[in-house]
Amino acid sequence: MKDEQILAYFDGRGTAEITLRGREVAQSDRIGAIAFELGYTLHERDIVTRGQWRMIYLRDDFPDARQRAQHTLDRLRAGGPVFPQARTPVGVPPVPGRQIAPMEATSARQNMTAYETHGSRGLVIIASLLGVAFLALAWVAREALGGAIALLIAAALMGVVATMVPRWMKIWYEYNRRKVTRFNEQRSQQWGPPPPPGPPPPVRGDGWDGSGRNGS
Repeated sequence: MKDEQILAYFDGRGTAEITLRGREVAQSDRIGAIAFELGYTLHERDIVTRGQWRMIYLRDDFPDARQRAQHTLDRLRAGGPVFPQARTPVGVPPVPGRQIAPMEATSARQNMTAYETHGSRGLVIIASLLGVAFLALAWVAREALGGAIALLIAAALMGVVATMVPRWMKIWYEYNRRKVTRFNEQRSQQWGPPPPPGPPPPVRGDGWDGSGRNGS
């Protein structure tokens, strides 16, 4: 899927639904990054099969998202790229840390959303159930000492996993949160004045009225 096709989904409409098939699934992070630039957030990702995903984005009407979308539209109309160029204004110290790519930030945001939505409870339950199952199998196989011991060790490992998963997930969440924060700081620093208006970008649909507002 080319960028022009992706841009066409985010033309100012309230909801954008995209179905990815086959190799297109690998583009999900790029689609999410472009959606972010145009002021959309991922509302739902439905993995129908391994090779078919359905993604639903909602327009974010908060002022910062609308401003970001307007900057992107101005940049596209001026013939610029979808993503802002990495540059630091003269005399301004750069944001510490390595540069975070838009697709990497998109993946981190999705990881944060997954944790905020589901937490670690599901993984804890799965590990606990596996531990109980291994204990039951160890009891059934108690006559075979070697097998029973192996199953008891597996049950103990599942108990450790169930205990540690909340901490591991919290660490993973904070790692992604710091990555997103650094991306936002780097991105805000790279914003310069909006480019002069030019010809409209190669997008379809009539959702945008040219002023950054939804004209429908």
